[in-house]
Amino acid sequence: MVYRVPDQPKLVIGSVDEPGSSLFGVTDALFLRDGRILIADGGSRTLKFFDAQGGFLSSLGRPGDGPGEFRSIYRVAEFADGRIAALDIMLGRVTVFSTDGGLDETYQVSRRFDEGGKMTRLFGLLANGTVMGMGEVEDQGVEMHYGDYPSSALTYRAPIVQPVLVDSAGHTVPFARPLRGSQTVSEMRSSVGDGGIRVGGGLISVPFLRTLQVAVRGDWIALGPIDEYLVGAFDGDGTPRAFFGGPPPKEAPEGIPDAWVDRQVAKFRRASERREWRDRYEEFLSSDLAPATLPPFKSLAIQAGGAVWREVYDPTLADHDRTLWIINDPERSGFGGTVTLPPGFRPYDIGRDYVLGLWRDEFDIEFVRAYDLIEVKPLNLQQR
Repeated sequence: MVYRVPDQPKLVIGSVDEPGSSLFGVTDALFLRDGRILIADGGSRTLKFFDAQGGFLSSLGRPGDGPGEFRSIYRVAEFADGRIAALDIMLGRVTVFSTDGGLDETYQVSRRFDEGGKMTRLFGLLANGTVMGMGEVEDQGVEMHYGDYPSSALTYRAPIVQPVLVDSAGHTVPFARPLRGSQTVSEMRSSVGDGGIRVGGGLISVPFLRTLQVAVRGDWIALGPIDEYLVGAFDGDGTPRAFFGGPPPKEAPEGIPDAWVDRQVAKFRRASERREWRDRYEEFLSSDLAPATLPPFKSLAIQAGGAVWREVYDPTLADHDRTLWIINDPERSGFGGTVTLPPGFRPYDIGRDYVLGLWRDEFDIEFVRAYDLIEVKPLNLQQR
């Protein structure tokens, strides 16, 4: 099948003029069964409800660590009985609100680290209240010394992780087999002064690193890459449904890595910083740890019914270009077609005939948009 998405949305939510309607830091959005739209607004740390025309109705939650409060809202879900749930990854807990908006329950799903000091990262919330996460099995970090070591160092990590399901009682059940997690490069800087040592740093951007992608929606889970480029689709209890392949990863086109380095170093104000980071990037990209191929896809999403959408990885695209997605449907023998989404649009909730997601304008102001999702029939069928 091939889907078509019109250039113009059928619904736009977000306004700086209407009380309650402004959006900032949106992390999820969902059409509820009663026709309302639920938006997880990370900036205000509230759940915002809008009617079918995009009018603001009400909000739940507030910043904080107490009951009914959030430190970071990451994903939302609607349970079968109509209750609303939100996953807070910083607090490692799920908050559930009743159908009338009252606080129903909260339960802890992760304390970040287990007894062995391994971290579990939370990725999504299923419609039955179970949380899908990744438990770190092996660290596999490699320290690389660049520049004026020991005051500066880069660390490359590609951990082995175990997919897990965490229920409302905090019980963790592994599913699938361990796989390679996201590749990261982090920087550590240290300096001596004022009678002490200062240490700081964080993740740095490196082109074409493999990132483990996870999509959780309703009763379905998708994750990959598995075995270099496969994507796995699973039921909400972790039972495998299908594995989808595609064209294997390919080498970056000539000149693309160099162009990426040029864009990155241009962000630094001082010439000394530009020289330093150009040397670092070029040394890493020429090392054995550098990715030899482009990532097999950029992100994953799940359509109602369990079809998996894979975003095609294209290093030449800018943030506000159109994106191409390959659709794999287990109910249609795997390959289900393609769809091109509007510029600057990221999907959160994909139904049978709509797609709902985040869109930013040229000033980086956030809006939630809904588009019709129109199935285009093959020409020979249209003529019958």
